[in-house]
Amino acid sequence: MSTHTRTELSLLSEGFLSLLLTACFGIFCLKTFHPFPWLSFIGAPIGLAIIVACWENKKNRWTVFTIGLLFNAIIWSIVFNWPLFF
Repeated sequence: MSTHTRTELSLLSEGFLSLLLTACFGIFCLKTFHPFPWLSFIGAPIGLAIIVACWENKKNRWTVFTIGLLFNAIIWSIVFNWPLFF
């Protein structure tokens, strides 16, 4: 496998992992708590993104994972709180 292909698969895996983590945590919060805890839901991915950003070495950046966590947290928070807007 070439280096370019391995890099693309790594970036794709990081994106899907961030999507999967935020979606599963959002569904857990939706099923467990009656009013959706949107501050806790946004805070957990932000905290995880900060931990990953500070914990990693300079060699492996994980930028797609951290940006994906932040982006997906905002999107899923809007999706799960949609009935409260109206």
